[in-house]
Amino acid sequence: MSTDVQCPAGCGLMDYKTNRNMKTRVFEPIGYGLMIGGLPFIVDHFDAVPTPISYVIGFGMLMLGAYRTALVTTDLSCNTCTGIILESKSIDQRLKGSGFNNWNSKADFIRELLSSSMENSQYDCPDCSEKMRHIKVPIEDGSYRPNHLVPDIVETIQNLETVSRTVDLDGCKKCDLLWFKKAKKEALLSSESTLIRKT
Repeated sequence: MSTDVQCPAGCGLMDYKTNRNMKTRVFEPIGYGLMIGGLPFIVDHFDAVPTPISYVIGFGMLMLGAYRTALVTTDLSCNTCTGIILESKSIDQRLKGSGFNNWNSKADFIRELLSSSMENSQYDCPDCSEKMRHIKVPIEDGSYRPNHLVPDIVETIQNLETVSRTVDLDGCKKCDLLWFKKAKKEALLSSESTLIRKT
C-alpha cells in the first residue's frame, strides 16, 4: 500500500501509527533474557535479608523484558474519525485468537466471512478503489462465561447483551485489508477474551 492513503470515510490522509500490545508476546531473545535475569533479583535468594535495591533491579529487568517482547504493529489510523485499517500482517498478528470449527484463528474466520459476503460496503478500498464488502462478526466478549450450575434460560437472560453482540466491519479480500470505522471495535475484536460466537 502506498504511503498516501485516504481515509475510506473521506476524512483525508491517514497516518501510520505504531501500537504496542503488552498482552501479546513475541519471541525476542534479549527481552526474554532480561525477564529471566530479573527473577533472581526478585527472589533474592543470595542474601538472608532481602534488599529493596534487588527488588527494584529485578522488577526493572522484568518490565523492560516485557516491554521488549510485546507485539508491535503498525496500522493506518485516521485522526478525524478514529477509523483504523489493518493490513495483512496486522490481521494475522492481532486476530490470532481462537476461532471455532475448521478455523484456526479469528483472522481465518473473518477472511472466510469476507469472501462469502455479497453485501457491498458504502466505502471504497483505499488500495484498489473497488467497493469493499461489509460483514458482521458475531462475538461473545470476555464478560460472558458459561455457568453450568445455572439453568440455560437464566444464563441467557443474564447475558442477553453479550449473546447478540456483533462487530461490523468492512474489508477487501483482494487487498487483504480490514476497515474498522471506530478503533475500539478493532480493539474489542482482537481482545484475547473475545470469542467468535457460532451462529
